[in-house]
Amino acid sequence: MLTLIIYATVDGQTKKIAETIARDWQGEVDVIPFQEFETYPRRDQVSCMVIGSSIRYGHYNKELIELIKRNRDWLASIDSSFFSVNLTARKPGKSDPANSPYVQKFLKRTGWVPDHIAMFAGQLAYPKYRFIDKQMIRFIMKITGGCTDGVSTIEYTDWNEVARFAKTISGLSSKKRSG
Repeated sequence: MLTLIIYATVDGQTKKIAETIARDWQGEVDVIPFQEFETYPRRDQVSCMVIGSSIRYGHYNKELIELIKRNRDWLASIDSSFFSVNLTARKPGKSDPANSPYVQKFLKRTGWVPDHIAMFAGQLAYPKYRFIDKQMIRFIMKITGGCTDGVSTIEYTDWNEVARFAKTISGLSSKKRSG
C-alpha cells in the first residue's frame, strides 16, 4: 500500500513539512510537488493521499484547488488527509482547522472531505521575500502582532504537532480498504 504526499508551497515550508511527515511514515510513501500528480506513474497503487498547502495573502494555490476538484471522487475512495500551513496558526488558539475560515472556505470550494485535517504555523522569512511581498507581510504582521523588522527569519512550525499528525494518519486502518 502506497501513500502519496503532494504539496503546494510558496517559500518551501510546506515542502519541508511534507518531507517531515514522510520521514515519520509507517509504510511506503512518496512526496512530490502537486504539479507532478497528473503524471505520477504509480497513481493506481496509491491507497492514501496527503495534501499540504500554504496560504499566501489569504488564498490557497488555485491550481491545487482545481486538481482536488477533478479528483474529488477518487480522494473519497481512499484515505485522505489535508494540512494547511500559514502564519496565522502561530497564535494560540488559531491552529484549529475547524475554526479557520481559510480551511473552511477551501473545503467548501473543493467539495473534498478529508479524513484528517491539520493546520501548522509556517515560517516568516523576510530575506526570501521580494520587496512588495515583504511590505505586505510586514503590514499583516503589524495587524496581527507579529515581527515587523523586515529582516528576521522565524520558524513557527511546531514539529511535535507535525510528528503527532504524521503518526495519527500513517497508522490508519482504512475502513475504505477493508470495508
